[in-house]
Amino acid sequence: MNRNFDELVRQSIAVTLENMAFMEVLPQTGDTAEETAENSMSARLLVLDPVQAELVLTVPVSLLGNVIDVVHAFPDDEVVEQIQTDMLGELLNTVAGRLLNDFLPGDQTYRLGLPEVCRERPVLCDGPRKTWKYDVEGDPLSLTIIGCGLFPTDSETA
Repeated sequence: MNRNFDELVRQSIAVTLENMAFMEVLPQTGDTAEETAENSMSARLLVLDPVQAELVLTVPVSLLGNVIDVVHAFPDDEVVEQIQTDMLGELLNTVAGRLLNDFLPGDQTYRLGLPEVCRERPVLCDGPRKTWKYDVEGDPLSLTIIGCGLFPTDSETA
């Protein structure tokens, strides 16, 4: 894996969470809480042009709640689930946009699909893939990218 691409991924996630919620993003360590499917939400987003890829962001509901508390300051309990869905989609959209802006040459445009959010882990497309895992204030965050054009076809499988 290209070390520069790994750094672009880290920067995209770190800048997004630091700017939105003032949260520090670090590489995952043994002290990071374990990610469990029943306590997590995932969002997936297709990159349609100029490369084809799928990005899947998975975070625990507790981390999403912390981000929402900072951004929305005490949201009404009746709309929390909708805010969680919207916030996770917005996080993935922002990470994807930052990553593509830094990865693609010059002023190259790109086209993204709409984020799809789910409580269960989505079934991933076939193809080259890599997963990056981070610690955000003690909670795990993972980003998986699947697709051609972002890294070599002999890329490691997550």
